[in-house]
Amino acid sequence: MPSETTQTSLSLAFAFLPIRSLKHPTTTFEMVELNARQETSMSLPRKQARQTSKADAGILDEKILLLVFKSTNWNPFLLCRAACVCKKWSAIAKRLLWKEFCFSRAPKMVSDLVAGCRCKNGSDRLEGGWHTLARLMFFCGGCQATTNFRIKATSPGHFIRTSRFSKTSGRSFLPPVCRGDTLYVTDPCEHVIGQSEEDVGIFRGMFKGFSSCRTRRCLLQRQVPLEQNKLCPYCRAGVWSMIAARMVPNSAFRRLAAYDGNLEYFICVNGHMHGKCSLLPLSDSDDCSHLSNSEDEEQE
Repeated sequence: MPSETTQTSLSLAFAFLPIRSLKHPTTTFEMVELNARQETSMSLPRKQARQTSKADAGILDEKILLLVFKSTNWNPFLLCRAACVCKKWSAIAKRLLWKEFCFSRAPKMVSDLVAGCRCKNGSDRLEGGWHTLARLMFFCGGCQATTNFRIKATSPGHFIRTSRFSKTSGRSFLPPVCRGDTLYVTDPCEHVIGQSEEDVGIFRGMFKGFSSCRTRRCLLQRQVPLEQNKLCPYCRAGVWSMIAARMVPNSAFRRLAAYDGNLEYFICVNGHMHGKCSLLPLSDSDDCSHLSNSEDEEQE
């Protein structure tokens, strides 16, 4: 059982978190951060904050914070709000809390990614930081039209409750010369674009030890320029277009069943991947039943 001091610190920590109903979360990662900043700036008057400064010392204890967010099952919405309380909490969240969140959600994948970093520099700090990996895990960045991918309307980003990452699927996105790299990729998140009901699949992924990957070496050797006016939606770093680099293998089209060859994906300098493809439109159930009946009649 936690001590009385620990229980008091836990209560104070929850009091500092501006919690609102999580049944209807906001639609974009930036809106959550903005709401958190507005709410925390109005949460306590200055005099009251000064009077409770000594009592708050326990809240800044990293062990206390770990207990607090472990009790919430590492709720990402609470973590976003807590990271906006103050600069110290933001630093602790980026260094420790988001790390624990990632390990709680995908322990095998994260352990493999950390192993790739340790082989390179002996540190367990991921390229881009833990907060960017956490964002990649539960946030779909949406899509918009680009030079090589034309759509009639844009689709906003949104939170995802669960995601499945697979390095077997990731091999399909690597050219043959780069098949030794390890890339974790999600299943496509289906979006219906505009009134035309155009189906677009949005996927994202992460390289293991990207700084030493063959994919990065090939991009640099080919002197592929970074895209202008295009940034990674997860770490805000520059990105390479794999279409522009002519490094998209045929296996990627087959893996996603990209309709009419409409596929594009980007890789940022920190090893995050995001992309989109047109999905094959399927007939409704009535059409399918009609086709099956006609086939039976022909067989008879």
